[in-house]
Amino acid sequence: MLVLVAGCASGSAPRVTRLGDGVFTSPTMQEAEAYCRNFGAPMRLTDPKLKPAPGAELSFRCD
Repeated sequence: MLVLVAGCASGSAPRVTRLGDGVFTSPTMQEAEAYCRNFGAPMRLTDPKLKPAPGAELSFRCD
């Protein structure tokens, strides 16, 4: 019971979709960074020159 309560208090998991070849998509930069932080890896956008449009999913890698 205590584990269930602790899991709910820690917040929701980031919404991330795996595309393949190590590329993921996420609706926000914060969720992408949180996902990579789970593995202790820095987050890198797949196309750093292109800024994601507001409301559009961004693609990234955890290196």
